[in-house]
Amino acid sequence: MEDISALKALLSTPKHIVVTVHHRPDGDALGSGLGLAALLRKQQHQVQVIAPSAYPDFLGWLPGAPDVIVFEKKNQQKASDFLKKADVIFCVDFPTLCRLNGMEAMVRETTATKVVIDHHPNEGEFAALAFRDTTSAATAELLYEIFEGLGVQDLIDKDIAECLYVGIMTDTGSFKHATTTAKTHRIAARLIDHGADITKATHWVCRNNSLNKLAFLGFALSHRFVVLKEYNTAYFFITAEDYKNYALETGDTEGLVDYALSVRNIAFAATIKEKKDCISLSLRSSGEVPVNLWAKEHFGGGGHKNAAGGISQLTLAETVAKFEDLVKINKKTLTN
Repeated sequence: MEDISALKALLSTPKHIVVTVHHRPDGDALGSGLGLAALLRKQQHQVQVIAPSAYPDFLGWLPGAPDVIVFEKKNQQKASDFLKKADVIFCVDFPTLCRLNGMEAMVRETTATKVVIDHHPNEGEFAALAFRDTTSAATAELLYEIFEGLGVQDLIDKDIAECLYVGIMTDTGSFKHATTTAKTHRIAARLIDHGADITKATHWVCRNNSLNKLAFLGFALSHRFVVLKEYNTAYFFITAEDYKNYALETGDTEGLVDYALSVRNIAFAATIKEKKDCISLSLRSSGEVPVNLWAKEHFGGGGHKNAAGGISQLTLAETVAKFEDLVKINKKTLTN
């Protein structure tokens, strides 16, 4: 890591620091952000974590989560005050400032030194220091290596270890995704050595479903699931009315796309969701199907080769039709 000396120098004296994560933060974003913030506080820095939007309820138990400023929950002024005062802004688990949504302009315009820590493909440089590794299974995995590079791994306590462990666990699908490596398991083991309670993490992340979420899962599998067998593709579509009928909350549709990808012979899967201001898409694939390129080219998004996302300003029906057309055009890629 060529920038590790520069980062060590940057953090050599107490600073006002903001840690930011991407819109709709997942376990890796929130876990990495909270773990980083906790360690920086141990180095006597003043740190505030700011999220553009709410995180899922099943992550609310993470140490430090209740203190996160959620920008979209009428906290714009509070967030602005912290950003203006910041000497350093860490941008965690996202490759481009547009992933901050309504916070983008505020962060872009600040004079603070920006530091990126991310495992997504690079989509343009905006930071003074950048730590990127697309081979890392999670940003939390990369962050642990940065702690080692800084020589501060002895500061990792139980709370920090659990934050990073959840980041790795969620982004690897509980160590099932192809991105999981021997290094991933070694770092997870070190986090357990640092005190991470994996039974507690598994309980809160995997065994904490609401009845509404489970009822919706049954409904979605029965009424919102489409299999395009000829194209090795399956997808869910979710209407605004579905969100209302099942009182779905942030994170309740997370993991739904994995049910589609779990079907035998399916190579490409998606969830297509009708939101207030757009249609959002979560794309997953197996093998050589490059969903990040499809997301970038057709839905203004991006991500990893086998896990990406994007948005559409078309209607839900039009977006579904566009998605199916894309599938048909790429039949050869999907069926090889």
